[in-house]
Amino acid sequence: MKFLQKYLLLICLLVLILSCKKKTTTIDTEPLGDISVIPEIELLEVVPLVVVQYEDSISFKIKYTDGDGDLGEQDPDINSIFLIDNRAPNDLVFGFHLSPRTPLESDIAIQGELEVILNNTILVDDGLGSETTTFSIYISDRSGNLSNVIDSPTITVNP
Repeated sequence: MKFLQKYLLLICLLVLILSCKKKTTTIDTEPLGDISVIPEIELLEVVPLVVVQYEDSISFKIKYTDGDGDLGEQDPDINSIFLIDNRAPNDLVFGFHLSPRTPLESDIAIQGELEVILNNTILVDDGLGSETTTFSIYISDRSGNLSNVIDSPTITVNP
């Protein structure tokens, strides 16, 4: 009986060992499914559309997709989200840090939503009273791919 138990145990161990496969990771620069490795963004909401300079924050809600999941940086000094205040002639560029959306070594398609908050804005020419502007937004991934650029609706900045 002991011989039979040892024999069955040995067979079970062999089956278990032979069924294991080494996991390999590959980096693929082709789209995964229908999602491109170049990030894509869509503007969901901007609030409020009328602000007071130095006082009001503006919230930009963005939907993102990325075929290889390499959005965001570990280094907090590296910006991945860029907001451009389109008032001519001095476009103001604001950079925001985005933490990694997936583990750094993963290669998976991702999608989600982000909220970017511009704490306050200013009047470019104080002598004009109220000003209007739009903001352009894009993101960059760890591979250096830039997303499409999206534009906000018109925002009024009051003194």
